[in-house]
Amino acid sequence: MLNGTRMPSDSPCLKYDNRGLLWGDSFTVKLRGNSCRVYDFNNYFLCICKMAESIGLEPDELFKPKIFANDLMLLLKQNRIYKEFCATITIFRNSTGTNKITDTDTFSTLVSVESMPHEFYSINKDGIFTDVFDSSKLITEIANPNFSYELISGKILAENDLDDLIITDNNGNYRRSLYSDIFFLKDKSLIYASDPTNVSINAIFSSRIMQIASSKLGMEIYQSKVNQSKLKGVEGMFLADPVNGIRWVVGLGRERFYSGMVNDIAYEVYNYYKEGIERLKG
Repeated sequence: MLNGTRMPSDSPCLKYDNRGLLWGDSFTVKLRGNSCRVYDFNNYFLCICKMAESIGLEPDELFKPKIFANDLMLLLKQNRIYKEFCATITIFRNSTGTNKITDTDTFSTLVSVESMPHEFYSINKDGIFTDVFDSSKLITEIANPNFSYELISGKILAENDLDDLIITDNNGNYRRSLYSDIFFLKDKSLIYASDPTNVSINAIFSSRIMQIASSKLGMEIYQSKVNQSKLKGVEGMFLADPVNGIRWVVGLGRERFYSGMVNDIAYEVYNYYKEGIERLKG
């Protein structure tokens, strides 16, 4: 779907002067939902608007939550996707030519949808293995200074039999993974290690997790930077994002963790979204 117009997936829909393609003047988010409705849709829509605003984009009168939700519902129904789904949404600045410099603040919206194999969120039975991302292992020179090395780290994952990689800041603090925000568990407390000030889709899902863990399980919630030196006494670790849900981590390098209360948190999150969809369906 491009700006509300549905079209075959194998038909060209982007022009040669697309600024997302030429200059990376775009961003992409992935959202999950059920029964043609995105989980926490209003919160995610507001976040998308803030992300667009952060790069100088202004929505037109047609980019409204009700209109966008209805267009997405029609796209899902046309693809006969009535249960769990994932939507990929790309926002790119409109083009007026191939010039790198522009004064345009309008944008277009490209959406694709696909069905998901499992209903609602579910916890992984076997813990996943991660390690700290080491960009020096990528012997590649990148022509585009805006391109992130981590996007070509698939070979590192395969060669080391890893499920994800942990990105650190310059001080070695664990800030996020390739896909997700990072949480740790210690003494029945939940520690949010990713940056709470980021305007991101993952932060919306993480906020919901913290709210549920506090209200349903009575857990103490902390937002704190975590690095190798602070792992002593940490009992559990999990990654969280709106597409993969909660994934409990058994290994971070040589460190090992138990699932423990991760299962309880995941169960409450599962119920929250399931009950929300059931209410919307009436």
